[in-house]
Amino acid sequence: KEFSQVSDGDFSSSLSDFGSGDIPMSASLYAGITTGTGRVMVHVPFCLGAIGIFHSVPADEIGGAGLKLSPCLLAKIFDGVITTWDHADIKADNPGMQVPAGQKIKVGHRMEGSSSTGGVTGYLEAKCSGSWTRGSGSSISWPSTSDFVGAQGSDGMK
Repeated sequence: KEFSQVSDGDFSSSLSDFGSGDIPMSASLYAGITTGTGRVMVHVPFCLGAIGIFHSVPADEIGGAGLKLSPCLLAKIFDGVITTWDHADIKADNPGMQVPAGQKIKVGHRMEGSSSTGGVTGYLEAKCSGSWTRGSGSSISWPSTSDFVGAQGSDGMK
């Protein structure tokens, strides 16, 4: 309901004169706001932000060089293909890594759509489309295993 929606997809009345978002508005969404409403909308890019991927593997288990995860390794982790920290692909890029055998990777993700999800999934799709099968956008279908934990809002990701 951010700025201009009465509810998801309902732009029948404006809630604000100004709004912002991190994902460019699609042509169909723009048309839904402007067609037949007498309203005009202008996109003005005004900032760039970074998105971080965090992990909780202790430094003494990673080795001296820090954890290295290529876009394709991230894609396989976020797609639920790689599920343990001792997976051969992770160990190949992190030869000094000494984690307990079978240590599960737990993935936290937003339950509702978010611009961060859009940024990460767009990156994975662009950099490793052969390993990333879930598409891109602010909302995707995450794997439905106990190792994928949905969180409400940004505060839930802490």
